[in-house]
Amino acid sequence: MKVRVRALLILCAVTTLLAGCHTDPKVRADKAVARGDEYVAQQKLAEAVIEYRNAVQAQPARADVHYKLAQLYMRQGDIPKAYAAYVQAADLDLSNVDAQVQASRLLIQAGQFDDAKRRAEQAVAVDPKNIPARIALGNALAGLHESGRALREMEQALALDPKHAPTYAALGAIQMERGAADAAKASFEQAVKLDPSGVDPRLALANLYWANKDAAGAERELKKALAAAPSNPLPHRALALFYVTEGRVREAEPHFKTLAAMSADGALALGDYYTGLGRFDDARQALDGVTQPVEAQRQAQIRVAAIEQMQGRRDRAMAIADKLIKDVPQDVDARLLRARLLLSDPKRLDEAWTEAQAAAKADAASASAQYTLGLVALARRDTTAATAAFERTLAINPRAGAAALQLAGLRLASGDTKAAVSVAQDAVRARGGDTESTLMLARTLRATGDYDRARRELTTRIAADSRDPRLAVELGWTELASGRAAAARAAFERSLPEGGGDPEVRKGLVAADIAARDLPRARARVTTWLAEKPDDAATQVLAARVDFAARDTGKAEQRLLDVVRTHPERLDAYELLASMYLQQGNRAAALEKYRALAARAPNATGPATAVAMLLEASGDRAAARTEYQAILGKQPRAAVAANNLAWILTEDGQHDDALRLAQVAVDELRKRPEPLDTLGVIYLRKNQPLDALAAFSKAVDLAPDRSLYREHLQQAQAAVKSTEGR
Repeated sequence: MKVRVRALLILCAVTTLLAGCHTDPKVRADKAVARGDEYVAQQKLAEAVIEYRNAVQAQPARADVHYKLAQLYMRQGDIPKAYAAYVQAADLDLSNVDAQVQASRLLIQAGQFDDAKRRAEQAVAVDPKNIPARIALGNALAGLHESGRALREMEQALALDPKHAPTYAALGAIQMERGAADAAKASFEQAVKLDPSGVDPRLALANLYWANKDAAGAERELKKALAAAPSNPLPHRALALFYVTEGRVREAEPHFKTLAAMSADGALALGDYYTGLGRFDDARQALDGVTQPVEAQRQAQIRVAAIEQMQGRRDRAMAIADKLIKDVPQDVDARLLRARLLLSDPKRLDEAWTEAQAAAKADAASASAQYTLGLVALARRDTTAATAAFERTLAINPRAGAAALQLAGLRLASGDTKAAVSVAQDAVRARGGDTESTLMLARTLRATGDYDRARRELTTRIAADSRDPRLAVELGWTELASGRAAAARAAFERSLPEGGGDPEVRKGLVAADIAARDLPRARARVTTWLAEKPDDAATQVLAARVDFAARDTGKAEQRLLDVVRTHPERLDAYELLASMYLQQGNRAAALEKYRALAARAPNATGPATAVAMLLEASGDRAAARTEYQAILGKQPRAAVAANNLAWILTEDGQHDDALRLAQVAVDELRKRPEPLDTLGVIYLRKNQPLDALAAFSKAVDLAPDRSLYREHLQQAQAAVKSTEGR
């Protein structure tokens, strides 16, 4: 019996020992790593990822396994997970220089240069002779605009190995940043010479050619990079971007398709490409094929929702957003999608604000969340919140060009023209000097009176993009502001092939002709335009301006009477009529004429509005106020009456009622400067100078030739400075 008991005890001990071996975390991790290594050797990357994950679950502090995972994620094109794994590996093992370097490189790609610099410095501290670490540090410093230190780091890297091609490529990038184009070209060419089959040196050289407007040279180098590494996604991405940017959109499609076959990220890019072309069915097909990984699938659904929105199916888009949020309530991208959808509905701006705030709270480091928050704040006319949000966006990502563009506009509206120019320059750098950023920079320069530089910026961009008439129009207003009527006319005429039917172009041409005292040419223009479209109200008003300038007031009056009868919303027609009558001094006759017109057409707002305006001009504000109120009683959205009554009310101290009416006028007359000026005056009287600046700035943008709006803008600027000084 004793023997049996002893045997049982031994058996129990062995069983316990075996069980203990199977539950030992180190043993489990080692076995999982071994299986993962086998899968990698067999090119079964998905299975290897699973095994390495099992290993880090068993032993979370295994830096070597995190490093293996990071390398696998990079091979799979899953950059966010690769970065996270490299960071884990680097933080757990400070001696792993490559993990630090790779994390730094990914941070540089994301524009997070401070963090990239910190990790690169750690790598250099561990191994001062490590060339990739010094290259990473140099690139991070270049991103922080510390080009002097960046150049020294590259020179030290070259001293360590004068035949290292990537160092020459990185050195060329910094030289290019400093404006040393010839030196950069020599560095890139040396990098290519040392590594003819390398992708990065050829991409860098292509970028230099492209920046110097040598599209043929850029394309040649990109194709050589592709030939050297046809399975590398980078040349395909670069060629796709090149063809899209150069306007050769169809040639980009094969490269996007290749990228889609390589990874889920590539499929998302293909979907974006088709969406940009309006090929929504093809985009849906590309996006519907994204099922793994889960995060990529969710990104695909976000894009599908955007397509639904573009096609007018807002309910379907919202349903997708709601489901994504229900599945993962903290998903920032899903909440941003919902905020953007709500933003498109003016009645749901408060909901959009709540959603955008939730996204920003969920991820305070998300540049997209802060940018969306700024857009919603703008839509809600909260310029203070919008400014703060766009500033946070740029703090997170200094290369967020869209945010810089918005912030420049807000700075301009606030009257801080110096800051506006600075931010607009940042937008130009971030957006590669595209048309939108160039226009913003030119407007800020025009506001400061720096017409020469505004002219240079515009003419340089026109040489690169002569198809967009807005550039020539802005150049025309710049020339007019600087008193160069002939140059202004030439600029406006340059925009005719693309923007000949644009009212802004026609207005500029007539203004330039009148400024040059060339009334015959102005007359010939409006005659031609009226022959094409006799009933066009904007052209009739321009023709009346020419008549008025030629002192043919009878003809001008008849044109304007016809306009206000058929287009009662044309505030500029009323104002021109009023100025004519005031100049002639025959208010009584004009009032009688309009009263008769109003009696014949009691439901038309035009004649009644003219009556009210003439009463106001004659000093009978009480009667004018009664007339405006009667008009708005019949038609609450009668914009001209709302605008003019807002003026009377704010002069009587009824600022809140005036503000409500001015906002009606602004909403109804979106492209007119007059209601914006009214709105600005009301804000000034309500002691809200920042809001006033925003309104006046928009009015000046719409009518740069109106000195009154500039005077109001200066008053608001003074009020802001006074407020800041207290």
